[in-house]
Amino acid sequence: MNARALLLLLAVSCLLPLPTHGQLNNRLDAIQAIQQGDIQLRLGNSEQALLAYTNAIQMDMGFADAYMKRASLLSRMGQQAQAMADLDRALELNPYSEHIYDRRAKVKFLMNDIKGSLGEWDQAVALRPYDDRVREGRADARLIVGRAPEALLDIDSLLVHEPHDPLLHLKRGIALLAMEDAPEALKAFESAREESPTLALAHDLIGVAHMRELRWKEALAAFDQAIALDSTCDLAWFNRSLVHGQLGDTRQAAHDLERALELSQDKAHVYFQRALLRKQDGDLGGAASDYDRALELAPDYLEAQYNRSVVRKYLGDHAGAFADVEEALRQRPQDPVVWNMKGSLHLLFGEIGEAIESFDRALSIDATNPAIWFNRGIAHHIRYQPEPGCVDLRRAAELGSERARDALTYFCAF
Repeated sequence: MNARALLLLLAVSCLLPLPTHGQLNNRLDAIQAIQQGDIQLRLGNSEQALLAYTNAIQMDMGFADAYMKRASLLSRMGQQAQAMADLDRALELNPYSEHIYDRRAKVKFLMNDIKGSLGEWDQAVALRPYDDRVREGRADARLIVGRAPEALLDIDSLLVHEPHDPLLHLKRGIALLAMEDAPEALKAFESAREESPTLALAHDLIGVAHMRELRWKEALAAFDQAIALDSTCDLAWFNRSLVHGQLGDTRQAAHDLERALELSQDKAHVYFQRALLRKQDGDLGGAASDYDRALELAPDYLEAQYNRSVVRKYLGDHAGAFADVEEALRQRPQDPVVWNMKGSLHLLFGEIGEAIESFDRALSIDATNPAIWFNRGIAHHIRYQPEPGCVDLRRAAELGSERARDALTYFCAF
């Protein structure tokens, strides 16, 4: 350092307030309390650790690290709101710490505030643009909120530094699948398999990519391998059941679903799939029970709501069937799929006027859905109104409905 720079540094330091003896002691006491908390945490004494971190905060209320320590422990204990309060205070004390933004992002993620967590990671990356750890967190959040192209940019930048990381290759493939690029996704999953041949998840995702390309036998082989590597992978059992169903082997499909449910009983989509098989086998009561469970786990599972309403209809539960539809409409009053569902249910009950009214409402929201045009066309024909019925069927056919093309030859060959 030259003399001029040294003089400047000394001049600036004269303008800064020096810590008092008491402040310094407070900070040292707080650091000691944090160390005691860390020891208690390693011993598994979470409550004692929490007390120690709280003591550190009381000793020095301007010490951001103390709030961070307590926030991390509170988050581990499932107390996310309290953790966020501590992180808010830490950020007030140290607004330029990417570590605080990273931690806030993770807590918001646990609170299911995915968009909020993404904003925190954006701030962390802005402060430390070359920190791979925070960039990977942002990539994960971007994948979850459906911003796959942006996630892919982050993942590709990470792969430059870690080209042999199998999990990064898997995330790259997941982003590409979300972008409807199954061939490139398959290459990414195969790269992960090359890096880690015994990683069951890599084989499972290879199977998923084959499914997207309708290569059922290749998908089946991939799921077989995933299960051979890890028989506790409920996702592979579930996916293999879907392939068996596509190949017409309903017995094996049912077996795989049972195995998936034995391994994980908190997945709504597994109960939904088993309900479909039970309905196909004529077990309407069992199907209704599975739809009940799926909706307990995921109350906004619209497809389960609709299918349960149909099963309830077949079981003679008119009130229950329409209760499902009304609940779906309460959740999504401007969703054309729900209005189409309501119209279809009216159609099943022979309430043709109400069905057409519901289809009208659906088409006023979305006039590009061929299924709605088809359903209204059929309703018109049931009501002996061939002219509007054929207009609707032709529109459905123009939008790509094969069922509508078949129906035109039957209803409208005049």
